[in-house]
Amino acid sequence: MRLSRWGQSPYETDEDMVLERRALEAHVEVCPWGVDAEIVVVHSKVPMGRIEHMRAPSLRLVLTTTSGTDHIDLDHFRNEGVVIARLPEARRDAVVDTTVGALIWGLRRIGVLRQRADEGTWARAELPALAPVGLRGARVGIVGMGIIGSKVAEVLMVMGASVCGIDPSGLPQGVSASSLEWMLAQCDALSLHCDLNPTTHGLLDAETLKQAHRDLVLVNTARGALLDANVAIEMACAGKLGAVALDVFPVEPWGSMDAGVEASNVLLMPHAAGYHRGLARAVRDGLVRAVVAFVDGHAVPHTVQGA
Repeated sequence: MRLSRWGQSPYETDEDMVLERRALEAHVEVCPWGVDAEIVVVHSKVPMGRIEHMRAPSLRLVLTTTSGTDHIDLDHFRNEGVVIARLPEARRDAVVDTTVGALIWGLRRIGVLRQRADEGTWARAELPALAPVGLRGARVGIVGMGIIGSKVAEVLMVMGASVCGIDPSGLPQGVSASSLEWMLAQCDALSLHCDLNPTTHGLLDAETLKQAHRDLVLVNTARGALLDANVAIEMACAGKLGAVALDVFPVEPWGSMDAGVEASNVLLMPHAAGYHRGLARAVRDGLVRAVVAFVDGHAVPHTVQGA
């Protein structure tokens, strides 16, 4: 069986690619980029759809090295009987770390306290007014309970938070079912972890964000097009949201990274949540597991439903 790797991610060195090739060659014939193959490996900057598929008529499996699949035409491949799989575990723990850190940053008002310190102000007397919230006893809403969202929920519950959530596929034990409207109005924080699809695109638009209470901490480490980033930042700057922490944006690189730069309750990151120093190895290990399963006729981990 042949495998073709279409593209190399910026975090992957030439040495990483050599190691990946060696690991795969024990199971498949590794072909040059663009050669017709049964298995094609892509990353987020390689769109996969009808045109690309015409170059690979033998295609049976598309593996993306990413967690998300919005760069892949799922409907097209579903119609063609091609399996789509992803590698969410490679970045899961890093995204969980970043999410929990952002939640703590917002709930504990760390940005505000940092700004006061930068101004030379000893802000201890302001603490009653700032009313920092600890995770123990906090109510945190999670939209999307997949590989990453469910792990975030697990960590938060261990730390004493009360977690509610939304996911059409079901919720983990200990997570109570809720609605987006209720979470916006009642939770201390809301964290987005769903995928991007026609039903979630613009999930938190300007009208929906207006339902949020003024102390809500909003975190997005999932997909930028899930919410209106400009409106969320404007609301935080105007005191209509407690804090906003965004790692993803509708267009990347996002040209407004300086938006809200003076606001102590706005945290902007350059799509960095999933990166960690062992990422290339984690991707390689996940890739090999998926390929071995496919070649041996077993279920491929983390296939995309409907594809």
